[in-house]
Order: sequence, then C-alpha cells, then structure tokens
Amino acid sequence: SFQNHNVAYEIFCKLQEACPELPILGAASAEDTYQIAKFLTNGMRSYVVRDAAKDYMFLIHAALNAVVEAMKREKEQMIARQLRQEIDSVRRLQQSILPDSIINPPGYHILGRYEPAQIRVLGGVPVTLAGGDYYNAYALNKETVILIVGDASGHGIKACMSIMTMHTLIGMMSGEKFLNTSKFVGKVNQQLNNQKIVNGDGGFITMLYGVLNTRKHTFEWTSAGHPQPMLIEQKSGQILDLSEMETSGMPLAIDEDATYKQHKITIPPHSRLLLYTDGIVEAFNPQNAADKGFGVQGLKAIMKESIEAPIGELMDQLFEKSLAHTFGAGRHDDTSVLCIERI
Repeated sequence: SFQNHNVAYEIFCKLQEACPELPILGAASAEDTYQIAKFLTNGMRSYVVRDAAKDYMFLIHAALNAVVEAMKREKEQMIARQLRQEIDSVRRLQQSILPDSIINPPGYHILGRYEPAQIRVLGGVPVTLAGGDYYNAYALNKETVILIVGDASGHGIKACMSIMTMHTLIGMMSGEKFLNTSKFVGKVNQQLNNQKIVNGDGGFITMLYGVLNTRKHTFEWTSAGHPQPMLIEQKSGQILDLSEMETSGMPLAIDEDATYKQHKITIPPHSRLLLYTDGIVEAFNPQNAADKGFGVQGLKAIMKESIEAPIGELMDQLFEKSLAHTFGAGRHDDTSVLCIERI
C-alpha cells in the first residue's frame, strides 16, 4: 500500500544514514515496481520483482553478489582516480624544479629534455609515473656553466622528495666550491647522508656534476654512480664514450666518507657532449626475454645518424627511438638528457 511504501522509504533512509557504504537491495511486487524509482534515484543499488510463488527468493543471492561486485569495482575505480591525482601532483612537483629554458652561452647550444615513465595502468587508464630524474644548466659567471644530471632511486613521492632535497642543497651551496667538482660532490654526499628522506630504506641518488668553461672549451666533471658523458666530433663522426675510460664514484647518500674523482676533457669545435640518465639506455621490450635494452649502443647509433641534424632533431630522435625500442610498452623509468653543442 502507499502507506507501507512510505514506511519502507523511511526505513531505507535511516538504514542509509546508519550504514552509508552498505549496498541495499529492494524487492517489490510487479504492480508496485513504479514505486521503486524513488528508492533507486536515492541510492538503492538494485531490486528484484516479488512473485506470488516466491520464486524471487532464488534470485536474491545472485542479485546481492552482483551488487557487491559492482560496489567493489566502483571503489577500485575511485581509489585509482585518487592515486592518479596524487601521482600527478607529485609528478608536477618534480617537474617544477626542472628549468623552463636554458640560456645558451656564446659559441654553445645547450638543450635539455625530460620525459616521465608511463607504463602502469590503474582502473584501465595509463598512469604517468612520478620519478626522481633531475637536470639543470646555468651560468656561474661569463665563462662558466654548471651542468647537473641526477637520478634518485625508485619512483613516487620518495624519489621526488629526494631529488628536491638535493636540488635545494645545491642551491644553498655557492662560491668556489662549484669549480672543484670532486669536492663539491663530496660535500653534497656528506649532507645527503644526514637526510633520511633520501637514504631511508636503502635509497640513494646518482649525480653527474660538471663545469663547462666556454673560454677554454674544457669540461670538468665528477660522477657519483652516474653514467659517464659521451662526446661525438661532428666532422669525423668519432665518438668518445667516456664510460670506457673513467670510473664512477659511489652514489650519493650511501657512504658519508666516499671520495670522488675529477675528470677533464677538451671539447673540440663542432662537437656534441651528451649527459643522460639511465632511463634511456635501459628502455627495453618486455615481450622479448633476450632484449638487453636500448643501451649505450643505441645512443651512439642515434648520435651518428643525426650528426648533421640540428640539436633539437637529435633530441627528438633519442627519445623517439628509445621509446620505439619498447614496442609500445613505454620506458619503465623516467628519462633526462642534456646535450651541449660547441658550434
């Protein structure tokens, strides 16, 4: 009756208020199904039609299971949306410390680029991961340019906060310490060893810190567990892979007493110097067990293929070819590249 309908609706509202996450299933006779509309528009999940023989009782269990499963899927999708929003916030925070543009010193062209990893899927939607990559290039004086590339271990909030800690620390250090790369890296390492946000749970940061002298055309650098630079002479096509000549020091925030070496090269005219994080060389095809990744050989091939192309086109090729190497899976790590061209 209409009166029973009002009583049922009152109970329904009280039940919803007391147990807002409880899925509610209704039952109505065929002639009263029109009254179910009010319940459905106010939160009832589903209903079954009551028949005189009470056969509908056999449907209740299946209907309840369907409602519960539907609520689980909705909750998973809601959590997935929240996770994507949080990851996106962290990703934007990380990218906020990367330079918007780089001022080119006389006789040089410097170009930097960063791309996040995008491989995970939550709720059926690709997720752009937050990472711990970092690069920077800025003038210390009229003839000195500081070049930095770094990579915090892991992904997400911890990696982001680790690299932001390093960025803040570097910004606080100034003066002649900048010119001695080994002492500078050692000092950064000592400071980061006291930062639990960095080395908690075995975390660390790899970094390459370099000083470019645009008058003498020299590049001095120190590596803390980071891939060594790569140099190509555009006229001869000869590539100097410094990883074959120099050893990297220990990553930052592992050993407070770690020592680091300083290396030096001369940059010939019409040469390109490449600094990068390991995301580009470790790009691989997960469907091919024998694939060893894009690798240093992939970098060398692109640098040779694009030897006469503008520096921007070289950068495009490095990112496009390394991504293509994954056959649609995407690079599993974020990727940063700094390219320095002596004109």
